[in-house]
Amino acid sequence: MADKAVKLLNEYFEKAYSVDTTDKFNELCKEYSQLIPQADPDDEIERLMKNAFEAMSLVLSLENKLKAKKERLSETEKTENDKVQRLIDLNLFTYHFQPIVRADTGEIYSYEALMRAGDIKDITPFHILKYSELTDRLDEIEKYTFLNVLHFIEQHPGLFTDKLVFINSMPSVHIDSESQAEIERLLDSLSDKVVVEMTESSEYNDEELNDIKRKFFHLNIPIAIDDYGTGYSNISNLLRYTPNYVKIDRSLLSGIQDNPNKKHFVREIIDFCHDNGIKALAEGVESSEELRTVILLGADLIQGFYTARPSAEVIQSLPYEIKAEIKAHYQEREDGRRLRIYSAENGERVSLERLSKDGYNCIRIGSGYSWGNVTVSGSAYLEPKLHIEVAESFCGELTLENARLTNLTERPCIDICSGSSVTLNLVGSSKLVNSGIRVDEKASLTLKGEGDLDIMLGSSDYYGIGNDKASRHGELIFDQDGTVSITAESHAGTLIGSGQGGEIRIMRGRYVLRGAGSLNVCVGSIDGDTKIELHGCDLDGTALGAVGVVIGSMNGSADIHAIYSSIKCTSASQFSASIGNVDGDSVRLHIESANIETKISADALTVFGALRGDSDIKLERSTVKADAEGAKALIFGSWQKGAGLGLTDSDISAKLSTELDTYINHGLSDICTSGGRFRFNVNDKEYTDPIS
Repeated sequence: MADKAVKLLNEYFEKAYSVDTTDKFNELCKEYSQLIPQADPDDEIERLMKNAFEAMSLVLSLENKLKAKKERLSETEKTENDKVQRLIDLNLFTYHFQPIVRADTGEIYSYEALMRAGDIKDITPFHILKYSELTDRLDEIEKYTFLNVLHFIEQHPGLFTDKLVFINSMPSVHIDSESQAEIERLLDSLSDKVVVEMTESSEYNDEELNDIKRKFFHLNIPIAIDDYGTGYSNISNLLRYTPNYVKIDRSLLSGIQDNPNKKHFVREIIDFCHDNGIKALAEGVESSEELRTVILLGADLIQGFYTARPSAEVIQSLPYEIKAEIKAHYQEREDGRRLRIYSAENGERVSLERLSKDGYNCIRIGSGYSWGNVTVSGSAYLEPKLHIEVAESFCGELTLENARLTNLTERPCIDICSGSSVTLNLVGSSKLVNSGIRVDEKASLTLKGEGDLDIMLGSSDYYGIGNDKASRHGELIFDQDGTVSITAESHAGTLIGSGQGGEIRIMRGRYVLRGAGSLNVCVGSIDGDTKIELHGCDLDGTALGAVGVVIGSMNGSADIHAIYSSIKCTSASQFSASIGNVDGDSVRLHIESANIETKISADALTVFGALRGDSDIKLERSTVKADAEGAKALIFGSWQKGAGLGLTDSDISAKLSTELDTYINHGLSDICTSGGRFRFNVNDKEYTDPIS
């Protein structure tokens, strides 16, 4: 009985393969579902029959789908498909080998084996994969790729003496056990020659991925992740693979020299690779500019048409010119490391943490480009020993984002060289330690942004933002919304300004300036002439020491205009001026719609104007509260020379202790008042009329 049932099943299979419609197949199943149980009513036969019907139904369904796909092909696609099927049937594949070169020497490190269609014309790897997937033959592509390449390596050992071969793999494709065993035998014997390259995919679950990794680990085969930066690419997924190599996709490298976002992303990938013992391979490099950029960014290996095209011949060395270029770019990178100078690329986001870890102490901006933007980022918990140099004639933006910089006490944390025009954009809270920002006389600096900047000065002769005692500073423009704090407890210097003067425009923002030493100027100059404009700012300045000036010049002339500002001046010195100068020839002072509060004590002092020179003072629609004490102390002008004074619609309240027994210059030649309110207390005597 059972033999008859088996015979009927065989008849069923033969007829099922020949049916051409679903209706005929269903009729055939119905017929044999009655005949077979009659031949043998055993339950086992019935289960076998049911499984046979389901399996045959699945086979026919797949065949019908494949047939439908083929029927949708154009005539050109059908021709291409026929060529690919012949290629697979006869295993006519050939392989080209593209060199992968070292980024330090330009020597060939390895090759990637790339599938080709042999003598079959107009068929590319794209066509092979397209039609093999269409016809469900990807397993044969995987099998032939490994067997063909491994046999080639085995048969030509002299070509790969000290070099690796990257073989592309599709780990999710399952091949027959006999071929798999042969592949693993060859991999085991050639483990020192082979890297298995596969595309990252989050479609593998952890169990599948662990099986893949375990297999190659036991065979001692390194893994490379291809096309990183596309598709499912992310750092957490990369950690699942723990590869030996990461191939950064061409899409990230194309035109990278001109794309700040690409530079930043590629830099992050390379840094991650290095932090985890992975070699970073830049794939698809097609120009000299791309080559230089990826080498400077830290790539270990280079692959692309610019260095070498795929070839049937396994070439053993690159042309001399290409190797020389690679070495030159690498030397540029190493020179920076040797001198501990890092050349930031245009558009780059520079991590202080990474540079500090790599041993750099200087960031150079504008090396090889004359305009652009660079971001330097850090954190409140990071204290790197790094400073910034801006190259000559650079024009662009430097962003400090929670950056902490430091330098030797005699050298600036940020050095803006001649001919440069820099916008310093403040984000978060940044800090400069030991020294400040030098702005060459022929350069300019503009501060912007909503962040804060704290400068702690340590040099005996200091400057916060400007230049040293012997120099003039370039144009200084403050147009930020945050707080700039500068503190110095040292010998002599300026917090904002320089020794020989220059132009300063403070357009907005808040300023907390503290200078304590022998000679201190909060805003202005020591010996040279200075021009200062304050517009809509909040400034709190303290100058302590032998000679102190809050706003103005110590020994030079000063031209000062303040409008819509709140100014607080504190000084305790031997000679002092709140807003003006001490030993300069003249002061021209114009204050409009401002709120001034000053507390000053010195042997000789003036609150407004020149202590020993000529003064031209105008106060309009302003509020002044002054408290001054000294042997030769005045509210306005000099105790030696003349002054002009104009007071319009202002509210002035002043308390003065002085041996001069007056609050105003003895040689006052011109005074004009209009409106306002005046309250002067001089040595406990009250005055309400400025002229009296």
